[in-house]
Amino acid sequence: MPIGPLSIAPAAPASRLSPDLSPGLSLDRTAVASPGLIRRGIRMSPSLASAPSCPRQPRRWAPRPAVALMPAFTLALAIFSPLAVAWQQALPEATGNQPAPWSYGVDDGPDHWGGLMPAYALCTHGERQSPVAIDSDRVIYSACEPLRFRYRSSTLLVRNDGPVLRLGYDRGSYLVVAGLSYELVEVRFHVPGEHALDGRIAAAEVQLVHGNNRGDIAVVAVPVQRGRRSNQTLSRILEHAPAQAGAQFYGRNIGINPLFLLPARKDYFTYEGSLTHPPCTEGVHWYVMATPVEVLPEELDRLAGLIGGNARPLQALGSRVIHSNSACPP
Repeated sequence: MPIGPLSIAPAAPASRLSPDLSPGLSLDRTAVASPGLIRRGIRMSPSLASAPSCPRQPRRWAPRPAVALMPAFTLALAIFSPLAVAWQQALPEATGNQPAPWSYGVDDGPDHWGGLMPAYALCTHGERQSPVAIDSDRVIYSACEPLRFRYRSSTLLVRNDGPVLRLGYDRGSYLVVAGLSYELVEVRFHVPGEHALDGRIAAAEVQLVHGNNRGDIAVVAVPVQRGRRSNQTLSRILEHAPAQAGAQFYGRNIGINPLFLLPARKDYFTYEGSLTHPPCTEGVHWYVMATPVEVLPEELDRLAGLIGGNARPLQALGSRVIHSNSACPP
């Protein structure tokens, strides 16, 4: 997943978007934080496995032309150099201070992630990995905590990393569940979807990644299906998303709010899993929405043209239990 010359229009503030794989400090070398969490000063807990798996009481449009060019290394050095220290401290046995490139291809794809470097070992040997298949007949309908989204509009910053299309997000937007608050860090897009519900995988999946100062990670997964309605938020993102891998667009006067990427009904399935990309960190709280959002076929085709084929295969559920709030009173 090498990144070539970075195209920016115009240059974004340094604090808004982190590199895809820079890990955070952790006493457990296998529990490496998602990069966006480091950007917020969030560090992983020494043991994420102890976190509960569900809430508990009480607890081809053409992209806009770029106007500036900058070598990727120069930008990364200027913005992300403090993360190199965190990487070395978290993984002293690693060669150098850069994560190994990975992709969804053959040679360095999901079947090989765990062998690319020690930090990715959980991708192969982890026992609580994501995504998973959800069977609605076998879930426990006991998670009655509602998801409360305290999102606000943010300046548009969208980056094409090749394997993943990502949105950086301004501070100040939160997910609140079971008395805990998680700050929205970034939004990721996958085509096709990653989770399966009753044997069906959605055409795409939006993942809203959150973290808090306890070291917890919470991801809200929204299935996306073809429909007759345009999703104006997704349409705006796609209008400005760069087609070139390694490029990003910063729209100083363009705002988005991911509230409009969520379905009207907020029923969900929840379980404890992992990041679905290296380093496959475990202890992640997943909230998979039971209702998909609709987008126009051309919007979905545009998204697929940018990043299609970036879904990790389903992982074994094992002894884990999936909970749902679908049977709870409104």
